[in-house]
Amino acid sequence: MGRKYIDDLGINYESTPQGWNPDDKRKEQWGKEREEYGFDERETWSLYYTVDLFLYERLYDYNKYAPIKRNCHKFQYKNEEITFQECLDRMIEGLTIRLTILDYTWTEEQREKAEDVYNIYALCNRCLWW
Repeated sequence: MGRKYIDDLGINYESTPQGWNPDDKRKEQWGKEREEYGFDERETWSLYYTVDLFLYERLYDYNKYAPIKRNCHKFQYKNEEITFQECLDRMIEGLTIRLTILDYTWTEEQREKAEDVYNIYALCNRCLWW
């Protein structure tokens, strides 16, 4: 299964925990879990990574297709006012950092952007509909 936005980041989905080791002896168990729950235990091995992948893909698609005004809603964040569009842009940028750069190599600027993702999400999540 292709994951366009993940592929576009240069991430080989098959090498992530979610796609890892298709020849593993637990493959049958994972298939049963996917059938029953819609996912298998591999998605919990690095749950933060699974959530980052999920959120990145959906935010990217939302940003691309949602036919709503993006500058009407404004939020206070770190002593500045940011628009809903700026929230989307910052979350996507932060998730890109989280998914493509090893955290122990982040610059201070990258760390701040990566760590802002879920704080910004908490501010604007009720606006994420259309």
